[in-house]
Amino acid sequence: MVDDSTEPGAHGAGHRNPDWAEVLPLTTVETFLAAMVEAGPEVAEHLVRAANELLLAAQALMGAAERRLAEQRRIRDESATATDPGAAAAPDLPDDAAATASGPTTHLRSVDDVAS
Repeated sequence: MVDDSTEPGAHGAGHRNPDWAEVLPLTTVETFLAAMVEAGPEVAEHLVRAANELLLAAQALMGAAERRLAEQRRIRDESATATDPGAAAAPDLPDDAAATASGPTTHLRSVDDVAS
């Protein structure tokens, strides 16, 4: 009968087995976690703040992109209405039908459509 506790993968990398003369090297994740534990709560707090700043920056970029798309839609709709008074009825048609009725046009998708 084989004792599984002496098998190399039984305890995972970096764990000591009293039967072994050497220790397996730590994985990247284990090294990161060990460094976090050694560094203390100040480092964890700093990383949380940095992650929060990155999240706020991403939200600001998304907001700017949404505002720019809304501005482009407004300009497109105004120019379509100015050149073709019947273009105001086009939004009632499905996207495919509107494209077919008015010919080839550039179609701007919503941010939600692009993200999904």
